[in-house]
Amino acid sequence: MSEGKLVIFDLDNTILNGDSDYSMINFLVAKSILDDSALDINQAFMDDYKIGKLDFDKYTRFALKSFIGKSHIEISELTNEFVKEVIEPMINIYALKIIHDHQDDGCKILIASATNELIVKPIAKRLEVADYLGTKVEFIDNKCTGKYLPPSALGEGKLKLVTEWAKIKGFNLELATFYSDSINDLPLLEKVNNPIAVNPDPKLEKISITRGWEILDLSLIHISE
Repeated sequence: MSEGKLVIFDLDNTILNGDSDYSMINFLVAKSILDDSALDINQAFMDDYKIGKLDFDKYTRFALKSFIGKSHIEISELTNEFVKEVIEPMINIYALKIIHDHQDDGCKILIASATNELIVKPIAKRLEVADYLGTKVEFIDNKCTGKYLPPSALGEGKLKLVTEWAKIKGFNLELATFYSDSINDLPLLEKVNNPIAVNPDPKLEKISITRGWEILDLSLIHISE
């Protein structure tokens, strides 16, 4: 068993002031890779996510559509540009400081996001966090198929993936800390010893108050400010 403490962070609306998957679609529209009709579809999916009713299969097919047939290198060119132009100003400096403080204390940091790994990987690199989990994406002959590999990293799926990762790495998940904003992360929040709600959505805020979980109100100040 590892002696270090495991600290897990959700990504969207926790470390970031916004949602990376949602922002990626808008970025692709701005680059004329997707047409304007994608904006309304994207918003409808986001509305479902906020109330915990997202059809993940449909959303992932939608989110990965632009990557179909592209290689890892081709996708990396897009996602690296996306991180530089869109994600950089979305980073919450207060969340970033919390990450750095935990790192200084010798903790192992894990980013666990429902967003697909093609987006999570370059963001984790920018945040200087070596360990991350996202929804895995299928590639055949080094070409993206537009499909994800179950389980998704949403809800119970995130709990399953983090549990498997912790077991391999030698961490006791029941002793871990988890920061998240979303009711969708309730399964993992209930599993760890120290659940922390960061700018929680209304449903998670209500549960956090009822259960006496710590609630962090991190001001939405961007790293560029």
